[in-house]
Amino acid sequence: MSAELPASFWAIGGGKGGVGKSVTSLALAYWLGRLNKKVILVDADLGGANLHTMLGIRIPQTSLDDFVLKRAQTLDEVLIDTSLPNVRLLAGGSEIPSLANPNYGQKTRILRAIQKLNADYILVDIGAGSGFTQLDFFLAAPNRLVVMSPQPTSIENAYGFVKAAVYRHLASLLKTTTLKGLLDGTGGADGRGVPQSCEEVLAEVESHEPTQVPAVRAALDAFRVYLVVNMTRTARDEKAGDVIRKVCERFLDIDVTCLGSVPRDPAMERWAATMGKDSPGKEWSEEVLRSTYQVAYQILTRPEIARRAA
Repeated sequence: MSAELPASFWAIGGGKGGVGKSVTSLALAYWLGRLNKKVILVDADLGGANLHTMLGIRIPQTSLDDFVLKRAQTLDEVLIDTSLPNVRLLAGGSEIPSLANPNYGQKTRILRAIQKLNADYILVDIGAGSGFTQLDFFLAAPNRLVVMSPQPTSIENAYGFVKAAVYRHLASLLKTTTLKGLLDGTGGADGRGVPQSCEEVLAEVESHEPTQVPAVRAALDAFRVYLVVNMTRTARDEKAGDVIRKVCERFLDIDVTCLGSVPRDPAMERWAATMGKDSPGKEWSEEVLRSTYQVAYQILTRPEIARRAA
């Protein structure tokens, strides 16, 4: 994607559905808004948008459909005020079935429009899965957050999502070389299979396209992912982020930082099941409010994030 997005842009994704990614997006918007930051929450789960329902908005009067269909010329025209202080919503569309899998031109137009939004933080819920649409929105963001649970399947899927993102990013660097098929399964310079680690990727690049080595190394050095472990029950669950971090460092050679964990909360699960009957935060436990505040506070204060925003 060619759009240069502002440092306020956060893509929130993950490989597996049901890990609480949308609720986490809402919780971060809740706290950032209460901390007097202007927040725009973007529902980019284009095949199953539901953030509006969680916010108590049954049928949005405007949505991303209006922009895609050019009934609105800017995204500002379709933003919706919410019950959360300082938080506005860009509702996902449902009018256009093909929007679940937008083409390159549509994705680029949406991202360029997001670039023009005025907010302290733009939180983009990109939806579950590791398809090209999810990966492209994730990669376009200066800040990337993966939400996972401590379940083994979620840990596996979270790693798979991060690996897919890294490989798609590197593939874009190699698309005009003899290694253009190396990372998508169509074959590299000598027809080998997909490398299983970035060390193997670099070995292929050094062997067949040595002039590309600095670009690939620089891309890996700059690639940073943040994690939140959701629905934890035990101290061991809280360490699931360390598992992903160590595996990513070993096999992908990238920097992964865990911003914290959020305990499993039956009250929050009941709230999510009612889909916005009560305002976000009203029925959440003190533990959930405290832990999500701590994640939001890190987003506000971590030095490397602050440098990008400066």
